[in-house]
Amino acid sequence: MALRTIALEHRVFRQITIYLPGAVIPPTAGINIRQTAGEQIFGQWLELDRTLAQFWESRSIRPKTLYLVPPGREKDLIECMGRLLPEITERGIIDLVDQLS
Repeated sequence: MALRTIALEHRVFRQITIYLPGAVIPPTAGINIRQTAGEQIFGQWLELDRTLAQFWESRSIRPKTLYLVPPGREKDLIECMGRLLPEITERGIIDLVDQLS
């Protein structure tokens, strides 16, 4: 919701960073994230996805996601992001950045 309050006249706004703790990533690939998160939370992720896509289209602001997952869980992270933020993930307009790098 906070992103929607940023008006077009805020030209200084240049970066969007999302912190994604490892606890958000389901422990098993293929888990039903919509069911696990619940409809309301899942809907908020999809709304965020649309908002981030709009920022990319209107301002070329490429969102960055900082993550911290145990080694070997990167595939689960990518799958999870593809379900929570499907549009920007599919379009390749999100950068996933390991906090340990």
